[in-house]
Amino acid sequence: QRPLIIAGVDVLNQNAVCVVKEFVRDFGIPLITTYKAKGVLPEDDPLALGGAGLSPLADQYLLPLVRESDLIILAGYDPIEMRSGWRDPWDDGTRVIEFCAVPNTHYMHQADLSFVGHVGEGLKTLRKEASANPVWKNGEPEKVRRDLKSIFSGTVTSGAGEEWGPGAVVDVVRKALPRNGVATVDSGAHRILLSQMWECYEARSLLQSSGLCTMGCAVPLAMGFRLAAQSGMSGANRPAPDVPAVVAFVGDAGMEMVLGELATLRDLKLPVVIVVFIDESLALIELKQRKSKLQNLGVDFGATDFPAVARALGGIGHWISSRNELQVALDGAFERETFTLLACIIGEKVYDKRF
Repeated sequence: QRPLIIAGVDVLNQNAVCVVKEFVRDFGIPLITTYKAKGVLPEDDPLALGGAGLSPLADQYLLPLVRESDLIILAGYDPIEMRSGWRDPWDDGTRVIEFCAVPNTHYMHQADLSFVGHVGEGLKTLRKEASANPVWKNGEPEKVRRDLKSIFSGTVTSGAGEEWGPGAVVDVVRKALPRNGVATVDSGAHRILLSQMWECYEARSLLQSSGLCTMGCAVPLAMGFRLAAQSGMSGANRPAPDVPAVVAFVGDAGMEMVLGELATLRDLKLPVVIVVFIDESLALIELKQRKSKLQNLGVDFGATDFPAVARALGGIGHWISSRNELQVALDGAFERETFTLLACIIGEKVYDKRF
């Protein structure tokens, strides 16, 4: 009567996206995904509850729903992506059916039935002779979806919105990027907020290092995706009209780690847009230090003139300090024959109570 599906990255690895999507829609079962599985079901679908993983704020809404469920189906779910709050997240007695690519030896959760093999084939077998019935008659998932949309919406009047700041940056870029566009994101505070705010409409449309949480990965990921996409679609290293637009989100410390990659972007003539969150701090670690009542230590650093570096290496570079400036700078950026770096000054300590 109250089923949920939690899907993870092995749905993508085993090419089971279509099977999961059909299963969810045919039976009307709400879907929670890990960050890497965002877009398995388009996130504007009423059954999509978005990505989960590293946000305590989102967990305040999702975990009670998990505990209310009387049947949980795990589809390619790997808890390495999840924070500790997702250890044994359902109540004792909840029926849990797991379809996984490898045996469960992590013991982050237990399942009544665990089938090791192909996730898609497992779901196809499960649905044999099954019929759809009304579920969640009191509409609890719909309320959770509305609440999450409200607190993580990028509009100025929403819980996550502001006239300017990291939420505004994500909001403006998402609206500027085509529906089939691809985003990559580095590790840090901005990744958690973005992963909750960013709507994905296709699988593999938000690429990140979840689990290992690697800094400096967003620009190489974006570069590699764009290069492979246009080579595959056009048969050569030249733009093709249906190649998805690509944007990389990175913190200022992560950008400093990979500045040399801008020369590679220049030489490859790739129209990748790089959005740099400028706060001159390792914001996530600084936030954890304050929450633990520790002194500020080793998390602040000096400013780099990223737009000047971008221009020196053959790209376009702009300082950004408002929604309007960001909108103007994004105009035409995805069609250029070089990269565009947008250094967005967001200020310090702007992630408090945001995720």
